[in-house]
Amino acid sequence: MDVILESQELPESELKTFTENRVKYSLKRLIWLVRKIKVKYSAVPESKTICNQHCLIELQTFDHQKIAFSVTARDKRAALDIGLKKVYKHVQKVLHKAQKYGRLSKNVYV
Repeated sequence: MDVILESQELPESELKTFTENRVKYSLKRLIWLVRKIKVKYSAVPESKTICNQHCLIELQTFDHQKIAFSVTARDKRAALDIGLKKVYKHVQKVLHKAQKYGRLSKNVYV
């Protein structure tokens, strides 16, 4: 699985390692279903609330299906955690549907 980090500002090395480790830890049971994950951070301009950090998570599954989630939170780490929870639930739902209808063999190798 490839983890790609994009940011409008220069990404800090600490944030980059945190993002990579958090993504791998959150998806550790379903990591074989995901080929590539792209995480993009940006700031919401002129936000009237305290939530001003935007996180866009795009992933590509083993069958080249693209899934994207967008989350806004008060900081980058909270946005990443909320987004990864949504990603995990969605990928799990896709896996169960594929197994139910026989679209996925039990031995898929990436």
